[in-house]
Amino acid sequence: MAKWIRNKYDEILSYESLMRAHKLSCKGKKLRREVILFSLKEEEYIKYLYEKLKSGTYVHGKYSAFKVYEPKERFIEKAPYIDRIVHRWIVDNFLAPYYVPSFIKTTYACIKDRRNAQCNIRFAIRNAKNEKGI
Repeated sequence: MAKWIRNKYDEILSYESLMRAHKLSCKGKKLRREVILFSLKEEEYIKYLYEKLKSGTYVHGKYSAFKVYEPKERFIEKAPYIDRIVHRWIVDNFLAPYYVPSFIKTTYACIKDRRNAQCNIRFAIRNAKNEKGI
């Protein structure tokens, strides 16, 4: 893996990669209003987003703020859905390939192909060794 991310932007930017980011971004949120509205014209929006990113004229939208009261009161600010697609695209194509390999092998949280089952097995093995005094 290269140490620097240079000249990869144009290589990685594609309609397909943005569509993949959209599909990943809407997981578990398909019934939310903004996702439904985006999905009605997803091809147009993805094409628009592609053109903005390609020309360098993309500007992040304003965050919307709201409060959540369960389980405790919290103040939340969220980006517009189209910006969350860009966030997902950046993380999946630029950040994850360079940072995830540097994580220690016992890091499991939110890492693709590292499942809770693997964590549980490793924990059970460690406990068994401790019980036997190995």
